[in-house]
Amino acid sequence: MRKIFFPIAIILIALTSCPNEYEEDLVNKLRGNPKRETQWGSFTTNIPNCISNTFTDDPKTTRTITWQSTIKSGEVIIGNDRYPSEGIEYIFGIDSIYLHKVDLTGLEPGKTYWFIVGSSGYYSPAYSFRTERSSGEFTILHITDPQIGNTDDAVNWKRVIEAAHNKYPNAAFIVNTGDIVNNLIERRLRHYFDYAQAVLANYAFVYAMGNNDSLDWYGTHFYITDNKNVDKTGILYSFDYGNTHFISINVAFTDDEDKYEEVEEFYLSDNQVEWLENDLKNTSMKWKVAMIHKPDFAKKSRANAESPVTELFDTYNVDLVLGGHYHFYARSRPMDKTGASKINGTVWSIPNAAGTKFNEISTRGYLTRNDQPDLPMFSAIRFTASGIHFSAYTVDVKDNFRVELYDAFFR
Repeated sequence: MRKIFFPIAIILIALTSCPNEYEEDLVNKLRGNPKRETQWGSFTTNIPNCISNTFTDDPKTTRTITWQSTIKSGEVIIGNDRYPSEGIEYIFGIDSIYLHKVDLTGLEPGKTYWFIVGSSGYYSPAYSFRTERSSGEFTILHITDPQIGNTDDAVNWKRVIEAAHNKYPNAAFIVNTGDIVNNLIERRLRHYFDYAQAVLANYAFVYAMGNNDSLDWYGTHFYITDNKNVDKTGILYSFDYGNTHFISINVAFTDDEDKYEEVEEFYLSDNQVEWLENDLKNTSMKWKVAMIHKPDFAKKSRANAESPVTELFDTYNVDLVLGGHYHFYARSRPMDKTGASKINGTVWSIPNAAGTKFNEISTRGYLTRNDQPDLPMFSAIRFTASGIHFSAYTVDVKDNFRVELYDAFFR
């Protein structure tokens, strides 16, 4: 029987660390080796598996680090300071494992922290994260649909996320809008983490659940920020970074694809729609960005794709939607809730898949770009005081994973 994964709050005050000055501290003395390539995709005894980090609350001063292990006790080490975690037992297939989570607070804005996780004698390599600066522009990366079902998918995913990292090594965080695995197969999450562990552990990742992911395990493997609303229909949460308000909408998808495509059917509860409206209504940030796996505007069966979400996006002037699901490259014109052109309306975007599975393009006229390059892609979005700079890139898997600019716009 699965046990509920309850938060373990750890207070972190006045940490000091620098990427070039940890030679004599515990991070350097105790850090371990990465998993061998032959171990990727498997759950390895004793050593830390599936290491990830994201925001606990304020990205300037908090961070949550998670990992999994066969050992119940664990800790995060930063410098010479140790922050313990008591693992929560979780049944993963036929394996009984422990889920570890440490919430770090009291961090300094704009600072880089080096850390390791694990237990005595079994520690991870050293990774780092950087907290948000007090002010200034920033860039995020957007990927979607690696949809890992086999080793080839995992290899491709590794190369794409590494290409994005190499192009934008100072990105503030990475958004993944779903379909992490193929066909709800939870064990494929090990491939997702292992093949990209060096990137995943060093960036804050923000996730929106896809229809090939599962609400049953989503909230277990991927930490959700404290400002959230969760019920059986999905998970909503939001946070501020710089001058931008981000909202993640993780819908509990129906099994009936055709039914979902009907405008009348929308799978968020009334309570969650109310939460979303209050969240959008009460933010004072300059820019608003929504993250959702299955966007209303892409391949809908009707020209008018109105739903409670599109109405709220229109009413409260959401600037950009980061979507996925459809496995082609798409960018809409600025639109209102009906799909009609609107000055400073919402732009809907899909950066094609970050894996190996590509679909045909749409026929909808509201899409300014509507293409299938048959290459995995990612987007980089820079937020400044004057606008949003959007760039989309292809990653050529047949040419040494060469990165090329494919589309760009400014609003």
